[in-house]
Amino acid sequence: MSEPTFDVPGAPDHELAQSGAASVVGELARASGLRLAHFEHRVHLPLPEPWRPGGRPDLEGAPVWRGGTLVEHKYAHFRYDNPVGSFHPGHRGKWTAHELCHALVGFVWRPDATPLFHSLAARLQEVLPVALWYFLDEADLRRCPEHDGPLFDLRCPRCEEAAKGGGELRDGSWFDRGRDFIDRELAAIRKSIRLGRPVGHRFATLDLRSDSLAYVAAHDLRLRSPELDRHLALFHGPHTGHFATFDEVEARVLALYDAMYEDIPDFTLALKPDPSGWAAQDVAWRLACVGAECEGEARAEIDILIERLANGELATVLSAYEALHEAFYVPDPADVFAVGYDLPGGYGRSAAQIADGVAQTCPETAARLGCDLEPLTAAFVADDAPWRAPLARRFAAWLARHDTGAVADLAAYEAAVTHAVADPVADALGEVGHGLRVADGVEVLSLAHDPTVPSCPERPTYLAVRRTSGGDTVVAELPGEDLRPEILDEETRDSLRALGVLVPARYDLSASPS
Repeated sequence: MSEPTFDVPGAPDHELAQSGAASVVGELARASGLRLAHFEHRVHLPLPEPWRPGGRPDLEGAPVWRGGTLVEHKYAHFRYDNPVGSFHPGHRGKWTAHELCHALVGFVWRPDATPLFHSLAARLQEVLPVALWYFLDEADLRRCPEHDGPLFDLRCPRCEEAAKGGGELRDGSWFDRGRDFIDRELAAIRKSIRLGRPVGHRFATLDLRSDSLAYVAAHDLRLRSPELDRHLALFHGPHTGHFATFDEVEARVLALYDAMYEDIPDFTLALKPDPSGWAAQDVAWRLACVGAECEGEARAEIDILIERLANGELATVLSAYEALHEAFYVPDPADVFAVGYDLPGGYGRSAAQIADGVAQTCPETAARLGCDLEPLTAAFVADDAPWRAPLARRFAAWLARHDTGAVADLAAYEAAVTHAVADPVADALGEVGHGLRVADGVEVLSLAHDPTVPSCPERPTYLAVRRTSGGDTVVAELPGEDLRPEILDEETRDSLRALGVLVPARYDLSASPS
């Protein structure tokens, strides 16, 4: 059976095909013309000074490369008023449907709204995407043999791989539990409106009241800004998911739930953006952020560009901003227009941000490439399709496909060292037991060059890479790429056991008598 094709730009088809609920989201997202932006290709513009929450550094922050991942700030980067969702390579496959579901639900906003209104609006916007994540998506999601049901913060590579096989027999009880969660959340929101204060509802570790309060603390000044009022008036309305009342959004939540429950997309719920599209409003908001910190003629010129975007003049606005950048001290067009997907004029993706990530994750590779790093990363970014893998692994695989020889082997080695994982069972239970197996997390590299020697000499090299639970990285040279214990000689087996590459296959409950 061929895999369904959803044609949602930036969204992997197999992630929308992994469950019935996700497939309904995928169909409605396609009908709505939605898309995802690549988080690592997108330059996340700093929050303008007038909108920053004073005295709350925990609610601000720019993405930073840490451990090979561009780390996302929980509250600074997500905006429920932006229909363009995010594809983050470091997140789980469930996020694709979750992000698109946010756009389909829409949002409630009024220019006279108070912080209480905005906090409840943020909470209402989360109800269905959260129910989808923890309940509806679980009804027919394939998992590995060790797990059954939501993993919360746990990430299981085996479950991710199993989910690619598409949905299995549906368990309707997950929809019953999801509907119960939705009903309780909606009741808590309605009670909050009556009482004039947020009323909580918790499920396990989930607390949407807490999250919505943090969201409004981070975004309150932005949500009450004249820039947002103008932006929504120019670009949004019910056809793009902007509603004036809580009742309208609640009705969409329940109608979308029914469509997922019935496993039949209700295309009357599809959004219908103006011909200018989602990209124009996305770029317009980025220009509004620039304009919020400008004065005089520069501010007036940016306002004109935003008006032109509302008339569908995307390509000409990009060119006009280039001229504005020459005349005024405003951010570089390469940053402003790095939205995480392709735009006219070669804009849309930040090769510079990716080059920084490669240098942080694979410093020896970056040093070896030297002045070739930036042009190579620009070519890589153009080919970097959505793939849930760290940048170092994606870049190393791209180098290998383009036959870059020793530097590709060096990148593969640095990626393995950076992203090595531990086997907590073996580390905790020790070396005594019966039989042998390869420890979980061990990665075997088959290379044409030896990356452990500075000159990377050309010679067949086989390495096993693992990490201990204490954080140390272990690299062991192998006689070949086959690590099956039964084909290794005794000396090699003993050496690999001492390094924790081979560990017991079975442990005893009691010690053998001496």
